[in-house]
Amino acid sequence: MDPTVLAGIISALVGGVAGEAGKSAWTSLTALARRRFGGDSKEVAELEQASADNSHEIAGIFVDYAEADPEFKESLTSWVSETARIIRQSHDVSNTISGEARVHGTVIQAGDVFGSINLGPR
Repeated sequence: MDPTVLAGIISALVGGVAGEAGKSAWTSLTALARRRFGGDSKEVAELEQASADNSHEIAGIFVDYAEADPEFKESLTSWVSETARIIRQSHDVSNTISGEARVHGTVIQAGDVFGSINLGPR
């Protein structure tokens, strides 16, 4: 499992992507974490305090545990697949550069990006 994808999904959900479906996905991830780690665990506490800034750290912890626990890995993989589908379906994006806009340099227009965008060296 790619921690970058999981981190992107966590970050998107923390940011409010997918509305009610996103809230439901977040609740199911929290429930999955509580089952695996226990309700009072450090991992659950970190998840409940999640932000875009620490989503990579949380994803790394989850992926490490998933590699050591096949049952947890299966549950987490299923959650990632379903949640990514929900985010794609419910997040329409329209990017427009128009009018008298003057663009100097590179422009990237995209919806949700799970992972990095690398344009190479300058």
